[in-house]
Amino acid sequence: PAEYSGLAVGNHELRVVAKDSAGNADPTPATYAWTVVAPDSEAPQTSITEGPTDPTNHTDALFRFTAEAGASYECSLDGGAYTDCGSPVGYTDLAAGEHTFSVRATDASGNTDASPATHAWTVDTAAPDTEITDRPADPSKGDFVEFGLAGSDTLTGAGALDYQCRLDDAPWVDCADPKAYAGVTAGPHTFEARAVDKAGNVDPTPASYAWTVDNAAPETTIASGPQSTSSSPTASFSFSSEAGVSYECSLDGGAFEACTSPADYSDLAVGDHSFAVRATDAAGN
Repeated sequence: PAEYSGLAVGNHELRVVAKDSAGNADPTPATYAWTVVAPDSEAPQTSITEGPTDPTNHTDALFRFTAEAGASYECSLDGGAYTDCGSPVGYTDLAAGEHTFSVRATDASGNTDASPATHAWTVDTAAPDTEITDRPADPSKGDFVEFGLAGSDTLTGAGALDYQCRLDDAPWVDCADPKAYAGVTAGPHTFEARAVDKAGNVDPTPASYAWTVDNAAPETTIASGPQSTSSSPTASFSFSSEAGVSYECSLDGGAFEACTSPADYSDLAVGDHSFAVRATDAAGN
């Protein structure tokens, strides 16, 4: 080979002409051009421009990175040995848990980045669990119902959970704890909630609660009582309503107090009297 040394900084060109034994010269010499640059002792800076979100439920990861022009790269996954790589570089079938990717550039002068660019993330493929902690009574009135929500997640923690809710067959919507509804119509209903962790895993078995909304007040009927005019200082009232109700009675406009049928009164004074009774059903109507 032809060797040259002590070349100055700048552009250079080598031209080679071949001659045969008869003295004929190649009319199209071979040429090679190159540039000698000043010595470079400054290490390149490596930057990661793309990587997986943290956390993620994807077991594959793709990284893009950059440094100065002409640099070569070495990559390391989870503290392993650095190996030659190029941008982009991908990894597949990563295990659940924490991972770290590092990349360092080496420039054309042989200087290597002493502070590799690093990206840490967590692979979370475990779905969270959801629990309904508070719920309306069954039955309940539908003017306002509220549900308390809680969840657990093995990897990222319960504090990192979001929730989605739906009432009956409505679409799933984002919701928060607690979730409330107003003006729920009378009849049977089902509320469902599912937790979503920060990696995007959704609880495949939503928590569910079924109950009945009763917005109709019960009808109370007095079946028997004293004659409109009576000489007796005692009075007995029999009354009824729908099954499962409780009663409150009031005599002569007094406060309503819990009572049962029959309601009996004695030592009544001479004069006019009035009796009132009201029923409250299990829903609170």
